[in-house]
Amino acid sequence: MNEPLMIEKIALYGAPDRMTDALLEALLDKGLRVVVIVDDPTDIAARANLSAKSGNPFDAASVARSVAGVDSVIAVLSSRQLRAGCDADGFERTYDAIIALLEGLPTARVERLILIGDHAWLDDAAQLPAEKIEHLQHSLHKSPLAWTLVDAPGNRASDSQTNDPTAIITLQHYACSVIDQCLPGTSAKQRICVDARPQAEEAP
Repeated sequence: MNEPLMIEKIALYGAPDRMTDALLEALLDKGLRVVVIVDDPTDIAARANLSAKSGNPFDAASVARSVAGVDSVIAVLSSRQLRAGCDADGFERTYDAIIALLEGLPTARVERLILIGDHAWLDDAAQLPAEKIEHLQHSLHKSPLAWTLVDAPGNRASDSQTNDPTAIITLQHYACSVIDQCLPGTSAKQRICVDARPQAEEAP
């Protein structure tokens, strides 16, 4: 069994978005350092343990430059930023981002990659380009990275019910669960589904 990776500094793709915001808060609450990779770093307000870099998640060379020096990368493929202008099912942007990240991280000597998004292409690829599906599966299989595919939360947790405190709490719980279950590398080379529902505390 692989030893858990020592994670202190994380690069985060997909901001600004409710999911990336929740992940950012959860990471900072755990005392970790976070580098948000965005088009314009000046959009990110300065905070303790938080910095920003410019970068393109769809270009391997840009990825390698942007994530140099971090221990892990989290990419929210389902975020509004990474899906902007994409095709109806979002697969093309998902494909481009995953390939760029798989190629860029080893160049930067980053071992850990967490991909949060709609991974339905693993379940039903009948309507998708077969050559890209095959390339994506092959690239994941041969990658030296400790990657994990995490299914994005359902509409109840991630849609636009911004005035519903239950939805916000659920998203925060999901973010914490992703970090606890995935960040050390214990779910490497797997696709997992994280429960977004807050768990009731057991009675003493």
